[in-house]
Amino acid sequence: MIAYVDHPDGGLVLDLEGLSKIIKEPRLFLSSLIFSEAPELLESAVDVWARVGSRELAEATYAYILQLRRGLMEGRDLLLRIAELFTDMDYVDALALQRALMLGIGRTTCDLGAAIFVENPRLSLYGRPYRAPPNGVVASSARAPLYLVLNRGTKKVVDLDTMCVVPYSPSGRPEELHPLQRLSREGFAVATRGSPTCLIEDVAADGGAVAPRGLAKLLALKPCS
Repeated sequence: MIAYVDHPDGGLVLDLEGLSKIIKEPRLFLSSLIFSEAPELLESAVDVWARVGSRELAEATYAYILQLRRGLMEGRDLLLRIAELFTDMDYVDALALQRALMLGIGRTTCDLGAAIFVENPRLSLYGRPYRAPPNGVVASSARAPLYLVLNRGTKKVVDLDTMCVVPYSPSGRPEELHPLQRLSREGFAVATRGSPTCLIEDVAADGGAVAPRGLAKLLALKPCS
């Protein structure tokens, strides 16, 4: 399995041919969980990004990914470039960015040292965002309540749910927190690489995963204890 799409028209993706078809359909591409580097599909993904999001951001990110692949910059340099672009990002750009990074270099911004937090629109006051940033903000968007946030911790949680675009509740009320936001507050670093040891539900464990129920079942992940 190289990808998973939690959608009625998606499901398991077992090979590059299947992933190529997913990438060409924006609604599936932007909701996909991609687990493997596939640079041969990067250009196709960037083309889709440019159609549904910002062409300038898509093309700039593509150029930076190629520079890293050619050894002209390191991961921390790429993250700095992304931070410089972040002010112009919208929701679609954030989703496409993480998938392009995974295809191009096998990592998301989480693995480079910063997570993207997006204010959960369902929790906004009267339908309008709070625009109250979380702690550790490296960069923020002027177009949407999106934040690039330092991703550090003494323990690791494997993100098999959001591709490092974490729903964020400004209120901080426990019942409103996405599991990844809660774990980040508890000292976990979010990772999109690595094999999880268990499924985090009631108990959190180093190396555990947050995942949709269907994917957790397919991976035979047992609850952490």
